[in-house]
Amino acid sequence: MYDPSSPLIRSPQQGGIVPAPEAKSRFAEDRLLDAVIWCEIRPGEIVTEADVMEHFGLTRAAARAGLTRLGYDNWASPQPRTGWLVLPVTGALIGQVLEARRIAEPLLSKARPDAELCTELEHIGEVIRALRPRSEAAAVASFRHYVDRVDGLLLGAINPFTARHLRKLWHHTARITRYLEDETESHIFLRDDINDLISAVLSQDADGVIAARLSLIDAQEAFFMRQLLKSDAPLTPGSGVIARTRQNAASNRRNS
Repeated sequence: MYDPSSPLIRSPQQGGIVPAPEAKSRFAEDRLLDAVIWCEIRPGEIVTEADVMEHFGLTRAAARAGLTRLGYDNWASPQPRTGWLVLPVTGALIGQVLEARRIAEPLLSKARPDAELCTELEHIGEVIRALRPRSEAAAVASFRHYVDRVDGLLLGAINPFTARHLRKLWHHTARITRYLEDETESHIFLRDDINDLISAVLSQDADGVIAARLSLIDAQEAFFMRQLLKSDAPLTPGSGVIARTRQNAASNRRNS
C-alpha cells in the first residue's frame, strides 16, 4: 500500500537512497508519517521506540524524533508507560475532515497555473482517460499516482499556508480511504472528478474547479458511509506492521 512516489507525501524517499546523517531525523519523520497515512501503522495502534527501530531500521534518536513529530502534528499521542497511540479513525474525525475540506478546497479555484504546468496537466489528462476504464492493480496504482500528481501541482500554485492546511486534510482523507478499503476488501475508491477538474483548471473556470472539488468530497463521503455500513470491524486497532512484527517475534520465541 505504501507509495513513496505520491506527491502528497511531504518528502518522498525514492530509489533506496540512504539519507545522509544530518537528514536521518527528517527521514524518520517523513517515513513514519507515510506509514501512518498508508495504514502500514494502523489507526489506533500503539507503537514504541523499539517497534519503530526494529521495523524501520532507525536509530533510537531517529525513532524518537519521528514519533515526537507525529505527536506534534496530532497524528499520535503519548501513552504513559506503553508508547504512542496512533490517531484512531472515528466517525467524528471523518466528519471533521470532510467539513474542513468543504471550507478550504474552494480556495483551489485561485490557482493560476503557468504554461509549463498547463502542459503537464494536459498530458496527465490524456493518461488518466486511458487508465480509468482499466481494473488491473498496476493500472489502478498508476491512475492514483497521476491523480495525486494533479493535486500536488495545484497545491504548488496556491498560497503556501493554504497548501499546507489542505495537504494535511488530504493526508487524513487518504488514510481514512485506505483504512476503509482494507476493512471490507470489497471495493476501492477511484475518483471521477479528475477530468472535470483538469478541464476547469486549464480554462481558468473558478466555478468549475469548486464544483469538481465539492463533487469529489461528496463522493468520498458516500464511499466512506458505504464502507462503514458493510464492515463488521470496529474502528479500533487492526493488524498493522508493528502488530505483525510483534506477533512474528513472539512466534519465533515460542519456536526457538
